[in-house]
Amino acid sequence: MKSLVFMLSLLSITILSHPQNKINTNNFILTGTVTGNIHKVILIYPDIPGHRHSYTIHVKNGHFVFKGYISSPVYAGIMNDDKVDPKNTADVSNYSELFLSPGNMTVTLRRGEFDQAKITGSPTQDEWNDLRKNEEPINKAKDSLYKIMFAIERAGNTPKNHRAHVAVAAKLDQLGLRSDSEDYYYIRSHPQSYLSAYLLQNFAGSEMRLDSVEKPYNAFTEPVKESPSGKAIARIIIRRKAGAVGTTLRMPSGINVDGSRFNSGTIKIENYLLIYFFTIDANNNTQVKTICHRYHPHGLNIIGVSLDYPFKRMWRDTVKKQKLTLWHNIYADPVANLDDFYNISEMGPTLFLLVDKGHKIIGRYRSDSRLYKRDYDEGGVADLTKKLVELYR
Repeated sequence: MKSLVFMLSLLSITILSHPQNKINTNNFILTGTVTGNIHKVILIYPDIPGHRHSYTIHVKNGHFVFKGYISSPVYAGIMNDDKVDPKNTADVSNYSELFLSPGNMTVTLRRGEFDQAKITGSPTQDEWNDLRKNEEPINKAKDSLYKIMFAIERAGNTPKNHRAHVAVAAKLDQLGLRSDSEDYYYIRSHPQSYLSAYLLQNFAGSEMRLDSVEKPYNAFTEPVKESPSGKAIARIIIRRKAGAVGTTLRMPSGINVDGSRFNSGTIKIENYLLIYFFTIDANNNTQVKTICHRYHPHGLNIIGVSLDYPFKRMWRDTVKKQKLTLWHNIYADPVANLDDFYNISEMGPTLFLLVDKGHKIIGRYRSDSRLYKRDYDEGGVADLTKKLVELYR
């Protein structure tokens, strides 16, 4: 499942598609053999964080050859240019993951069975195969449980089936934790491995404590840190540290509801400041109203910040319609890049930052959402309420 998610992420970010690299000397050759009626294959691999190269390779008489340059071993994806099942938009039967390494490699593919590809000549791929073999008992157990879960779902939504579904899901979660533990052990025990960087990149978001990301990353050898995955981890660490508890707040910039420039100098932090990132969700704004009525008289200042570009009129209308004028509201400057500075995940629920008189962030909180997993240093609205009770008792 992790590899499928990562495969889709390859396609969802910037892709650079052009002829084979002419700037650097080719340092790897991938020779492929294809069985089945396939005319083209597509090879995708990273260059720098946020960019992927995509190359379409023509198949002639069941063979293709790709020559290219990579600065280090990298995770890549190879796929067919059509679908075995046109109704399946994520057809992994026509996709295979592989690790490109400098040197000569071969890949053997069969139409409809790309996920069973055979790759030779890549030491990092060999490492990956060995790791997956060690985790094979876990994956087989997960496959069996998924079959049971699917059977339960087909049997209908009854109280009995719901309890059975929950029980199976709990077992799957436990197996997932075992698999994650195996991967993390590999990362910690192989600091010289490019595979370790790839695995840690998958963990480095909100799934793992920041210090648990930094410790193995700091132990990586310099070549591993300079790999695409290593550089991506470094960027993630920087982003997660931005706006973290204990850091100094950077005041937002933007315009007020009346169109005038917001002057942060007019905000006096008598004791605490709450910054929340504006949403049209009336429930979230009602929660802020409750907080404002209770704590503003005791010195709590509040700033509502909108990052909903380019919906300035909707923001202004919502502020007036929902009567949110009890606190400062600003429409942030797009060039201020507050998404990165405060580590606001795209499409995440409302973020609250609690700031003390010295402009230090003392709490990060998110409104509740089943579609978003909070970071380890983020609490919920209930935690924010509890913290305010403690501060103003």
